[in-house]
Formats: sequence, structure tokens, C-alpha cells
Amino acid sequence: MNNPKRYTLILLCIALVGCSTLDKAPQREDATTELSQVELRVHYLINQYRIARNLPSLATNRIITREARTHSREMAERTITFSHDGFRKRIKRISRSLPYRSAAENVAYNRGYPDCAQEAVERWLKSSHHRKNIRGPYMLTGIGVAKDPHGGYYFTQIFWR
Repeated sequence: MNNPKRYTLILLCIALVGCSTLDKAPQREDATTELSQVELRVHYLINQYRIARNLPSLATNRIITREARTHSREMAERTITFSHDGFRKRIKRISRSLPYRSAAENVAYNRGYPDCAQEAVERWLKSSHHRKNIRGPYMLTGIGVAKDPHGGYYFTQIFWR
């Protein structure tokens, strides 16, 4: 995953889609594709930041990603509040399949930005607590993005070591 050419290709593909491409009501498959591309963009931006600071890139993990997506979806659906509530339960569910030494979580919300992924990452980097998670000694990550009916994006990134 440390291949700069691959990241450039992913970035170009994602840049063509962006976060605000779906002005009309999307088909479910289109929405899923859009959200997956936003997740890839967050992953790319976080790894670019880490690599620039001589930190290892983070590999994504499907089990962690599933929990991150569920948390973002529940926040977007308003079945839970926008928060880290339930973090310990998410970690416990993940740890049934994946041992760990430490874990952390970043969440974000934004709406109306042409590149919602970049906005989320930039806000995290301006926060000392979130930046500490991004710079942490983690090896794996899972990123989940969900969109509410009003065009707001909810982000969850779980870090795993």
C-alpha cells in the first residue's frame, strides 16, 4: 500500500467523483460507491500525512471497517448521537476476531464541502487529540462514511494496534 503511483491513481479516480456529485436522489448502489470512494480518499490522505512524517502507512481491515461503517451509518440515521459513545463496545466486537494492544477513534461531520474527505482530515489534524490518533503507533485502520438525507457526511476512523 506504500506505492505512490497507486495512491495517485486512486486520488485521480476519487477526484472525479468528489463528495458533492450526487445532487439528485442516488440509487442505493451509487450511494454505496460514492461512500466507498470517500473512505478511500480519507485512507489516502491519512497515509500521505503519515508517510510524510516517516510513519508507516495504515492497512485497512474489513472487520474494523465494518464497525466504522456501522457507527457512521447509525449517526447519519440519528439512531445514536454524533459522538464516541459505544467505542468500547466496538472495540470489544472487533477484538473477538482481531487481537489488539491499543485502539483509538476519530469521528467527524461536515456538509457542503467540495471535498468532504479532505475537510474531515484537515479538521482532525487541527485537533491535538485527533492528530495524536493519526500519528499513533497503529498498524491497521477501518474507515466508515455515511451520508444523511440532508447531504451531511459522518466519518468514523478506528485505529488498531
